Amino acid sequence: MQIISGIWRMGWLKKIYNFYLDANIHVALGVYALVQVTLIEYQLPYDRSISFALFFGTIVEYGFIKYASLAKHYLFLKQQYLRWIQLFNFTCAVIAMYFVSELNMKTVIAAAALVLVAFLYVVPSLTTKKNLRNLKGIKAFVVSLTWSVSTVLLPLLNSDILITSEVFIDLVQRFLFVLALMIPFEIRDLKFDEPNLRTIPQVIGVGGSRLLGVVLLVFFVLFGFLQTNINATSLYVEWGIAFLLLIALLFTRADQSKYYASFFVEGISIVWWIGLLLL
Repeated sequence: MQIISGIWRMGWLKKIYNFYLDANIHVALGVYALVQVTLIEYQLPYDRSISFALFFGTIVEYGFIKYASLAKHYLFLKQQYLRWIQLFNFTCAVIAMYFVSELNMKTVIAAAALVLVAFLYVVPSLTTKKNLRNLKGIKAFVVSLTWSVSTVLLPLLNSDILITSEVFIDLVQRFLFVLALMIPFEIRDLKFDEPNLRTIPQVIGVGGSRLLGVVLLVFFVLFGFLQTNINATSLYVEWGIAFLLLIALLFTRADQSKYYASFFVEGISIVWWIGLLLL
């Protein structure tokens, strides 16, 4: 009886874990972590408004991107499990709007532009009947751009920090990091993506994609030396994160585990934040 009870409990734990991933909470936590990295590196106080606006907003955005195309009129889902995720997304949308209302106008305008990009990524235009997702070879670059702007520019705008060349260096560095982070996901999706999407692995293969990831990480580290506001401890953490992502890239396979990219690779952003907190 105890064994059956234990299996039952483990089943529910697995369901909770899968919901945590499927509802994009882990992705949102990665975005939240990168926001904290920016605040720490610029020696800014904790910003509850931008942190939670992006956390809950990411859940809503990724839920829309993943499931809207499966829904009638991009809204009505048939599967019960997906409807639970949709209800969770609606709740998160309400919470996100509350925190968005606390942001300054510059941040809201920049965030609105990112929301528009996410919308165009999923919903086809009335004239071309195509969305940004259909454009060849840009999927990883769109995600990397939105993540870097969201986690570097938006926190600084909300803290009324002057946008200087230093900030643009940080933007480029964050873009390189996220693009390298995307490669295991691109390789994972190789067997699901339409051939005409021209994703990175479709163009240069799995081995070429890993090599590109290594090159991106080299430039990620080099751009760290261009930063004038960063201390030695932050540099060491960046090197550690680059090495961790390098290992993840080398072990990336097309037939990888279901949780390899979704949990372990995605969690590298969280490790970056924890590393700065500990050191």
